[in-house]
Amino acid sequence: MTKLVSIFLIIIFPLQVMANELPQITPLEKNQKAPYSGILYNPAAVAESIAQREALIQQHQLNLNILEESLKAQCDLSLQNLQSDLSACNDRYDQMVLIKDTQIKNLQDLALERPNDHSIWWLAGGIVLGVVATVGITYAVNK
Repeated sequence: MTKLVSIFLIIIFPLQVMANELPQITPLEKNQKAPYSGILYNPAAVAESIAQREALIQQHQLNLNILEESLKAQCDLSLQNLQSDLSACNDRYDQMVLIKDTQIKNLQDLALERPNDHSIWWLAGGIVLGVVATVGITYAVNK
């Protein structure tokens, strides 16, 4: 990218220096005196200059196209990587939810198979504890 900018600046700055002077084109015939001082180009030199300029423009356009394709490929690759990462995260999440739901179902089934209704044992234990406490307190008071 920096090469492209530097080439562009190399082309533009000389053109700005020459822009101060208006270009003049005067066709000359052989043995005719030039009306102003400067550089005389024959038609072949002008054609070569124009061809070089057009070739340089085409070369820059090709470089821009290559750079654009490269950046587009990098962007597509990054997008595909992000999409695959998102897909993997969604799959992991779905698996975790499935495992959690299965565990909840299993625990519910276990709880329904063996109900923890121990109210009879609590009643019996309370009666026995009450009797023992009464006997113990009576024994302690009589002694």
